[in-house]
Amino acid sequence: MKNLRIKAALAGVLALTLSAGGALAASAAPTPAPSLEQMWLWNPDETIVQSTDVKAWDDPVYGYPLNAGFSDYDDMFTGPADAAAVFTFFSNPGDELDSQKWLGSGFNGFNDPALKTVLTPALRPIDIDGLGMAAAKANGGIYSVGIAFTDGAGVLVKGVTFVRVNVAPGGNYTYTPTIEGTVDPEPTGDSKDIDISADVQEAPGDLTFTVPTTSVALTTSINAQKLSESTGSITGITVADTRRTADRKGWDLTQSVANFVSGANTIDKANFGVKVTKTEGAAATAAAEQVAGSATYPSPFATAGAGVSTEPNTTLNADLKLVAPAGTPAGTYTSKMTLTLVSK
Repeated sequence: MKNLRIKAALAGVLALTLSAGGALAASAAPTPAPSLEQMWLWNPDETIVQSTDVKAWDDPVYGYPLNAGFSDYDDMFTGPADAAAVFTFFSNPGDELDSQKWLGSGFNGFNDPALKTVLTPALRPIDIDGLGMAAAKANGGIYSVGIAFTDGAGVLVKGVTFVRVNVAPGGNYTYTPTIEGTVDPEPTGDSKDIDISADVQEAPGDLTFTVPTTSVALTTSINAQKLSESTGSITGITVADTRRTADRKGWDLTQSVANFVSGANTIDKANFGVKVTKTEGAAATAAAEQVAGSATYPSPFATAGAGVSTEPNTTLNADLKLVAPAGTPAGTYTSKMTLTLVSK
């Protein structure tokens, strides 16, 4: 049950934020920013990570402000009073207070926004997303990892609490805890800066969607209310957003339905229900159900917000239901459902 409490404390993590930054291993000279508080790393089994322990890039670890009492979960990190957001971050030493230079970050969330407290943040490097993380893992080096308190936009850093990690090429690492608001000083010596630039290009990509069928024949039976009820489904509707980062503004998929007609007889489209479910795609959201008898068309089918998703493909299913009003003459009724995809 104690591990379940860890998961609950981390449920505020909402999304990852990508940050541009250099991918070179840190040199010895930069001076790290002061840490607001002490920080130690802990394992999920509530044992402290010792400074001699070798951790893998994907080993789960959690930050805690004490080197004892982790099982009580009573102590939290506290940010400045003017902080509006909190992120996990991974940076070169000396870049802790500059969010634009972070190698990676992730939105963490406050335990109590009013008190600016954070409980047991997850700090394993594989979960911290950014343009510099792959090179940091491959090349190794000395880095800072912890939590940063920022303004609402996640740009201006108000303060940081972190530990130092020494990464071997390939991703295994040891760490130095932060004690009394400081980290072990870097060795003295000389360093030379090398400016590196690269023109990065992205393929234009596209926003497309596919529907696996052009017709659906519903199956009809008499329901408990003695009404004709016809049901069916469409599975595997796929939206693919492969556009470049600057063009990925999000999208809306909408639906419209015509009245059902059989000769001179009509069933109003309000009696046709659609329930959309998402089976794949982290960035998209299925629309609210249109209930047979009170459905409204046109209406939303699914939507996705702006930004780069690690899952650019979204797969949707739709359950369909037509409930004919009492007294509707028997017959084969037909209609047309139209799905329309537009970029935001």
